[in-house]
Amino acid sequence: MIKFSAAGSKKNNNADTKTANENLIHSEDSVKTELLWKKFLELLSDSLKAGEINTWFSVIVPKSFKDNVLTISVPSEDYYSLIESRYNKIISSITESLLGPDGKLNYEISQYGLFEEHESENHIVKISKSTEEKSVFNSISVNADELTSDPYNNFSSNLNQKHIFENFIKGESNELAVAAAFAISNNPGKTYNPFFVYGGVGLGKTHLIQAIGNEILKKNPDMKVYYTTAPDFTTQFTNNIAQNRIDFSSNRNGTKKLDSFYKSLDVLILDDVQYLSGKEKTQDFMYQIFNTLYNDKKHIIFSSDKPISQIKGVEERLMSRFQWGITTDIQAPNWEMRVVIIQKKLTEAGIEAPEEVVHFIASNVKDSIRTIEGCIVGIIADSVLRYNGEINLEIAENVIGRVVGTVRRAKNISIENIIYTVANYYKISENQILSRKRTKEIAFARQVAMHLAKELTPLTLESIGLNFGGKDHATVLYANNIISNLIKKDSDVLNQILEIKDHLKNL
Repeated sequence: MIKFSAAGSKKNNNADTKTANENLIHSEDSVKTELLWKKFLELLSDSLKAGEINTWFSVIVPKSFKDNVLTISVPSEDYYSLIESRYNKIISSITESLLGPDGKLNYEISQYGLFEEHESENHIVKISKSTEEKSVFNSISVNADELTSDPYNNFSSNLNQKHIFENFIKGESNELAVAAAFAISNNPGKTYNPFFVYGGVGLGKTHLIQAIGNEILKKNPDMKVYYTTAPDFTTQFTNNIAQNRIDFSSNRNGTKKLDSFYKSLDVLILDDVQYLSGKEKTQDFMYQIFNTLYNDKKHIIFSSDKPISQIKGVEERLMSRFQWGITTDIQAPNWEMRVVIIQKKLTEAGIEAPEEVVHFIASNVKDSIRTIEGCIVGIIADSVLRYNGEINLEIAENVIGRVVGTVRRAKNISIENIIYTVANYYKISENQILSRKRTKEIAFARQVAMHLAKELTPLTLESIGLNFGGKDHATVLYANNIISNLIKKDSDVLNQILEIKDHLKNL
């Protein structure tokens, strides 16, 4: 019931009534907006898995519904781009069925993209000299003697200034992690807090989480951002327990000082949290720090080599806090991304290498970016010390054989062998694969052959296309993408590809 003050004038009563009516209308609009978005998510569940919806749509906030336009808020420009590229057709279909042909879905970007130059109080935000000085890499963690009662005294962020977003290679294997990282750097303490990223060794987790820290410092030079690893954190804690026993009377040293230091941070970045496993006292210390920072809206960033559910020996109360924000993974880079990484590393080293060598490395070194870097260093060393600066397939094969152990020699797998094997497997002729026939069976076999040619040979897309009756590179890329997606979704297709590869090995 809406009540009005009897003491107010008629004019005031009218104004109060108008305000109350506006509030009521606004409340009704908000309810309608929420119901529409709930219905939108229900319809989305008919096409997407619950995990996908939770990953990509749970952070979207419905804002308003007016004139048949539903406005939603997404965290960043990067997040919007990812959703549009992945789910545009599904979203358009649901919007039309929900709102009719004249209905529209309007996106509201809540933050700037990372690389957009945007104005703040009429000036462009740029890095300052003081920020660069604060971001200089310090390989030695802050120890007990360096932590004084003044939290800013002798403070070093412990960040490697080379780990920035601009030189982090973004691809399908890390796009959600990168999008979340961009959003955090734009709005520390508020967006995706805490942030937990996991993935195998050498995939770029440390680079990404330190890039967040460096970007935050670039935009907020006065913020206190600190990076450390779980082993170093544990060492700090145990050393300070020992200090407590030596200097317990003064309270000037030991865990109280360490506790004060960590709780004074604006951003804490803790790498390799799996090493907290089994360390109950250290976990309890981290639990207390987490609660203080989180309640003070300070950002907490974690990395691990495995998902949260697979970390053993960590207390449930701390595990649950790891999951409070957003969890993302970084997967091993696909072939295209490995090519980009290799080309970038060679360019940084001032080395030119034939395309066939780049493709050969990408086809044989798959487990981590760190292994790729190791192979490139070895190839450059062999080239300079033994072959007068020349880089060729023989050098690449020798080095990768030493680093990886086994090498699939490119010359053993040819386009001709692939076409022959695929044709036999699907019981069609080689000429049919090379023809322009588009019957379902022949088109599929052709796409499989193109996919295998791209994966198993060092040839360019253009060269592969020429070997398939003069197809262009776009056709080869399309065929590869079709089969790559089917492999992820259809176990039968995956088994077919694996069987064909086994046949190729026996040729």
